[in-house]
Amino acid sequence: MLFNKKLTKESKHIETYNSVDELPIKIWFKIHETNDLTLLCKSSGEYFEGLEVLFEKIYDEFITRFGLSDEYLAELEAKKRLANLQADYIITKQKHLKTLIAVEKEIQKHNATELKKQELEVTLAKISKYYGFKLSSRDLTVAEYYSYINNIV
Repeated sequence: MLFNKKLTKESKHIETYNSVDELPIKIWFKIHETNDLTLLCKSSGEYFEGLEVLFEKIYDEFITRFGLSDEYLAELEAKKRLANLQADYIITKQKHLKTLIAVEKEIQKHNATELKKQELEVTLAKISKYYGFKLSSRDLTVAEYYSYINNIV
């Protein structure tokens, strides 16, 4: 997709990644680590209006094709439990709920440190070993990466 960006009186075309089928997995992980949407630009790396919309489109496509991970769904469920406990405490003012809230927070903190994020290259090495050929984070797209993972599981 080409976006126009006004630079003084001239307009410049910026080429971007537009889907999970062309976005390299290395850039996908980097965007999630840094929140730097300029990585969606293939060459210039310039920020312009529309990058948020483009990323939302790509992320929607990702969720439609691959869904949410079990880990993410478990994390959401834990946050929901904590929110319900906090709401119950605010409504009822029952003292034992404060203890349950503290326990739930401690459990979530423990789970967060236990589920260390695995590095992309380590995961690619394991996938490569499973399939018997080398996979490169620069060449592998988001769609290919998650398709390989889904076929293993």
